[in-house]
Amino acid sequence: MDGLGEAVAGLLGHHRDRCLTPAGIDGSVPLWITENGWPTGPERSPQRQADVLETIVTAVANCRIQQNIGGYTHFALRDADSTKPGLFYRFGLLSDDYRPKPAFDTYRRLVRRFGGAQLFSPS
Repeated sequence: MDGLGEAVAGLLGHHRDRCLTPAGIDGSVPLWITENGWPTGPERSPQRQADVLETIVTAVANCRIQQNIGGYTHFALRDADSTKPGLFYRFGLLSDDYRPKPAFDTYRRLVRRFGGAQLFSPS
């Protein structure tokens, strides 16, 4: 997907090597990817949300050992308000009436695929 997976892995490596290590935080300290997501809305289709989620989680999973990733947590299970056009209302894997978006099934599949690797936070 347009180099997104490589960009995610590169940013995680950069953060580890160029930000944390110089600050005295070595590689034994796990990174936790939290509040990550891609909102739906005008010009942001639910299918694009699912595709971005798949790409990002797969990239994180693929570099979890090298970068010592402790876990991944998606931003929101449910939209705050699916009727509002602003980006920050529609990060959920479900609409505000709890109807699943395509990303919901994608996330469930990713949990099955990578959950044994302890990638997903229990919270």
